[in-house]
Amino acid sequence: MKFQVPQFIETETKLIGPFTLKQFLWLASGGAILFLMYMILPSYAFFVLAIPIGGIAVSLAFVKINETPLVNYIMYGLNYFIGPKQYIFKKEGDGLKLNEVIVSDK
Repeated sequence: MKFQVPQFIETETKLIGPFTLKQFLWLASGGAILFLMYMILPSYAFFVLAIPIGGIAVSLAFVKINETPLVNYIMYGLNYFIGPKQYIFKKEGDGLKLNEVIVSDK
C-alpha cells in the first residue's frame, strides 16, 4: 500500500494572498488601530503615533528570530518577568556513586 507523504509541513499555508492567517490578522489589527486613530486624533498626533504602531504591527507579522516568530519571544519575556523566580534545590536519589580505586606502587 502506498501512502502520500505530506511535504513542507513546517511552512504555514498562505490563506489570504501572500500572507498566512496570522500575518493577515496582525496587519489587519494594526490597520484597524491606525484607522481609529486617524478618525479620532488630529493629523499631527496621528502621524507621530502611526509610525511606531505600524512598525510594531509589521514586525509582529513578519519578524522571525531563529525561525521563531517575534510574538513567541515577547510571550517568553512576559512569562519570565511575571513568573516565579525562586528556585529550590531538592536532592533526589543518592546522586553519583564513586568507585574506590587502589593504586599500587610497583
